[in-house]
Amino acid sequence: MPFSVRFWSLLSSLALILASGGIPVSAQQSAALRALPADDSDSDTSLDVPTAKRELSAGWKTQTQARALSLIIPAPRGQIVDRNGIPLAQTRVAQYLALSYPFLGKDATDTEIVSFAHERILKANRLLGKNWNITGDKLLNHYKNRRWLPLVFSLNDGINEEISEEQQALLKPLTQPGSGLLLQAAYLRFYPKGASAPHMLGYVGKSRPLPVTPAQDGDPIFEETEGKSGLEQSFDRDLQGTPGMVSVLFDADGGKIDEQTVRRPKPGNNVVTTLDYHMQSYAETALAKHTKGGAMVVMDVRTGDVLAMASYPLYDPNMWVPGITSENFRALNEDKRTPLYARAFQGEYPPASTFKIIVSLAALETGKITAKSAYDCSTALRIGDRVFHNHTKNPEGYMNVVSAIKRSCNTWFYQAGLAVGADPITDMAQRFGFGERTGIPVGGETAGFVPTNTWMIERLGHRMQGGDIANLSIGQGRTLVTPLQTAQSMAAVADGVNMPRARLVSQVQDPNDRVLQAFPPQVARQVNLQPAAREAVIKGMVAVCNSPGGTGRAAALDKKYNCQVAGKTGTAQWKPNEERNLAWFTGFLPANDPIYAYAIVYEGQPYESVSGGGKAAPIVKEVFTKVYDNAPPDDPLILLSQAEEAAKAIPVSEEDEEIEGSGGMGNDGEAVTPINEAEPVDEGEKRGIGGFFRKLFGR
Repeated sequence: MPFSVRFWSLLSSLALILASGGIPVSAQQSAALRALPADDSDSDTSLDVPTAKRELSAGWKTQTQARALSLIIPAPRGQIVDRNGIPLAQTRVAQYLALSYPFLGKDATDTEIVSFAHERILKANRLLGKNWNITGDKLLNHYKNRRWLPLVFSLNDGINEEISEEQQALLKPLTQPGSGLLLQAAYLRFYPKGASAPHMLGYVGKSRPLPVTPAQDGDPIFEETEGKSGLEQSFDRDLQGTPGMVSVLFDADGGKIDEQTVRRPKPGNNVVTTLDYHMQSYAETALAKHTKGGAMVVMDVRTGDVLAMASYPLYDPNMWVPGITSENFRALNEDKRTPLYARAFQGEYPPASTFKIIVSLAALETGKITAKSAYDCSTALRIGDRVFHNHTKNPEGYMNVVSAIKRSCNTWFYQAGLAVGADPITDMAQRFGFGERTGIPVGGETAGFVPTNTWMIERLGHRMQGGDIANLSIGQGRTLVTPLQTAQSMAAVADGVNMPRARLVSQVQDPNDRVLQAFPPQVARQVNLQPAAREAVIKGMVAVCNSPGGTGRAAALDKKYNCQVAGKTGTAQWKPNEERNLAWFTGFLPANDPIYAYAIVYEGQPYESVSGGGKAAPIVKEVFTKVYDNAPPDDPLILLSQAEEAAKAIPVSEEDEEIEGSGGMGNDGEAVTPINEAEPVDEGEKRGIGGFFRKLFGR
């Protein structure tokens, strides 16, 4: 939606600030700048601003210390905003304390040059309680090569240290014209929401250090920046803007006697993301409250818009402004919580039982299993010479696909997977985008991995064996997915026909709100699910959250919202050497008319007992309760909740959990013989590896 972003007030402020800085402008120039219209891409960007001139002596060109320089004024960087125009990255003006050398005479000694600077730096240090310092070599080099330009010395660990308004007031007596000290203005990146969405926004850094060689035309008056990661880097060319230029004439004593604005800096364009800042904040707050590490992605089923993509723990991108200290960078890199790791789109995790949605669809679409095909949900199965356990110690009897999803029965899915085989399962996974990047315009996205028979033959010399298929059928083994991929796959299940392409940026606008480039919603691929297969799976997902015995009832919203949540739990062994497991919850809502798809991963701590229903599902309820409570009256979610409940709800009755046969039904209607290498075993059977696999294949 259109929104107004204006930078000319900022540019005017800079013009005024520069009046006390190293490249000052006259009061007349400042007034002229303020009178300029808002920047327009069709306007004359080389407008000359008249300025008062002082009479020049006839011999100024012969004075070796006189200089005429054309200097670059870096442009203010464009904004990055959320879908409603809430700024996530902006540009502001900062002040630094700088040394301004006059010409000390042709006979000035090195000692005199250095002493001049040190005396003034010492006064500033005493006044502000600082310990700023510059080496004599650097002072001498600057005086001989670049004394016409200011030298910033308010530095901390090599990073410019900003002068606050209070400090500016204290420094006023020391920064009068001719004093040798001045305040140097510069543009500075600013992230107004602090530690929110940093993994997507990224950060900026210096594009090049300020020159130390003899001053020449084209030198910048302050440091230029460029995007180093995230959207700042991906859209750097759009955000950069067009630098301005000022022509400055200095007399033999270093005094400025003339200045002409040759070209105004043109602000960069604005990048409009699909993010909803409030939803992003809800997700980040919930993760901080409930986890020590995890991620949540919320996507619009209808468009693929990424509304929230939270990775926790977070970091504040303002730490990189104007540069990150070595101490802070070391602390971030050595933090065992890995806050720089974008878990939402870089984290590759075993999908655990969330992958049973893929297995169910694959099994149903082959026709080898119907919605009422039955397998025994025993406590364990022997496959070959190994025992594979369910997540419960008690047998639960025969189930069909709806009840197997609801209860997340491992032994049911072992048998279903073996009946179907690996190829239909891995084909379905690839059909839903697993094993490939979604293509969001942020560097570092990972592709995950789906093992196939082809890969197994190429790498290991054989097709998947029974144990491999059992692992695959419950989302364990070699399969790896990202939370973003998982949310996108849930959007495809919710739609049934199309899988939307994940979209993080909707358009690029110029400073006058004109759209320069649009990125419309796209379909990543058509999934074209068989209606009967999809209906059975969705009923299972609804039962997970809304039926007695469902493993994800903690995700269900209060009845007042009239919204059914469809979901699937998952729990997996993640880092066995550290005794760490992880929990998933993924799905969409409202179940009958989906608007939002979501995926949550919860990283368990060493020896922590976790489950998808106990750890991840409550986050869904917390986040979407806030969405409902704070949504405007015309929000589609609110309008839908006001519809007749009977027309919205997907009923799941005992009939949906009825079974036929006792080993699955084939296409010819005859009972499928149980897989020969899958033999139910009693819970009392003791095997050395039984306890290991029980933990490995939890729901």
